[in-house]
Amino acid sequence: MWVDHMVDQFSTYLYQKRGFYYFSRRVPKEVQHCHLKQRIVLALNTRSRAKALKYSQVICQRLDERWLPMRLDALGFGNVMANDVKSPPSPKLSEATQQYIKLRGMGKAKTFHQTAIRNSNVVIEILGDRNLREYSTVDAGKVRDALIKQGLNILSVKRTFITIRAIFNLAIAENGLNMRIHARR
Repeated sequence: MWVDHMVDQFSTYLYQKRGFYYFSRRVPKEVQHCHLKQRIVLALNTRSRAKALKYSQVICQRLDERWLPMRLDALGFGNVMANDVKSPPSPKLSEATQQYIKLRGMGKAKTFHQTAIRNSNVVIEILGDRNLREYSTVDAGKVRDALIKQGLNILSVKRTFITIRAIFNLAIAENGLNMRIHARR
């Protein structure tokens, strides 16, 4: 019964337009000063209600995590309680790679596993095996430059980054990390 109530709560943030689902949630008054608009509206790019509910749940969780410290601060509890709300620790790149292989590599060819390990090892050799939060876009440029200097063509460099981005994105989703990957096009 409780689960049904939670699904209904997330469905209240959903609406359909031309068959596609959208997320819409009012920004709480205590944190409106941090937003340009009073409502957050996002296109979910899906026609599936099940996917829309799942996306809505994730978006609500992320918004609540971001808004809680702001709300506590507005109530005068900012320094005391907001410091207790910590982001989960991020795994090292080698750990994220193993998680990626475990979750995405089931039933895949041996080359899938080898490619993931090889490409993450390239980053580890150039920058070190760090927590994912410690890598920056400047570091991505260093990896790109090092690969080009080693003689790799631009398509090989892009393929390396596609794998690394997939490893990061899976680790972010699976570990509930509040971070984003900046994709260069």
